[in-house]
Amino acid sequence: MTMNLDYLLERKQASEDQIVSYLVGHFYEPIHHLALSMLQDGLAADDVAQETLLKAANRIHQYEPHSNLRAWVYRIGVNEARGYLRRQKARQRMQRWFKHEAEVDTAVSPSPEAQTIQNERDAALWQAVSQLPEKHRLPILLRYSHNLATPEIAEILQLSPGTVRSRLHYAHQKLHHLLSMTG
Repeated sequence: MTMNLDYLLERKQASEDQIVSYLVGHFYEPIHHLALSMLQDGLAADDVAQETLLKAANRIHQYEPHSNLRAWVYRIGVNEARGYLRRQKARQRMQRWFKHEAEVDTAVSPSPEAQTIQNERDAALWQAVSQLPEKHRLPILLRYSHNLATPEIAEILQLSPGTVRSRLHYAHQKLHHLLSMTG
């Protein structure tokens, strides 16, 4: 069937429905399995598999007919899973920093010393965030205080997703620098 898809793509006769049906039918399960093995999270694997196949369908014009379609789709899948892991690590790290209120655990409450240290860290972080220029502070606040994804932030700020990612990257670097100077 790859030969069939290659033939249709080569002649620019493949409809969008044919491409999507082929990709889903042949690659959803293996890409889901790949993502699951990398992420250890079924819902995240679903998201990565779907995003992989959407990207493959949208970028099918970049695929060279009669080359290795499977390798091409898997490469997209691996990159999607890696990107997911990077985003999760950054999100978890920043969400820990941005906790406004201490979690009240009736079984174990933090010692006064631990609470004081956490309060000082929170204050230092908020002070560092407030020092960022607005164009960098807003994406950070939308991402970590409101848990919004890059496309949503881009839409809200009327920027491209690439610009949002760039501003987040710069803000992370600047925050790291500011926080390393304070302690």
